[in-house]
Amino acid sequence: MKFILYFVAIVLLCQLAMADIFSQLQFMKIVSPTNGQSISAGEEVTIKYVMQPLILNQVSNGYTKNLDINFHKRSGNTKQTLLKSICTNCPKVALDDKYKTYTKKWRVPANTKPGSYAIDFSQTVQLRRGDLATAETVKVNIVD
Repeated sequence: MKFILYFVAIVLLCQLAMADIFSQLQFMKIVSPTNGQSISAGEEVTIKYVMQPLILNQVSNGYTKNLDINFHKRSGNTKQTLLKSICTNCPKVALDDKYKTYTKKWRVPANTKPGSYAIDFSQTVQLRRGDLATAETVKVNIVD
């Protein structure tokens, strides 16, 4: 009985440790916008991200199957209302041996009130043995 309790405790600890690791995007890096960036309503924002090569250090770990970028209202560290879908099924093709950069221009709606907002990158990746959903949120501020 003690063995089972120890086993369950170890599994829970591993899941907690891995949850932090997989709370960020896999196989890509967000270049722009940056966390805490101030943007005006109606301003054009550059969304830029870099896809990792399919084969990195002579190993293929997986690839991105789907990438969506959304604009949310937020309160503190919590996303609230989805205001706008910036890009559904964004470009995600990675090259075999080179980094690939994608850039998209998006205009913040002119009627957006000043406050705290978030640009959310949601990704589905294919790993060697299954799919994994990951997300990363970039906090931005809308100013007058």
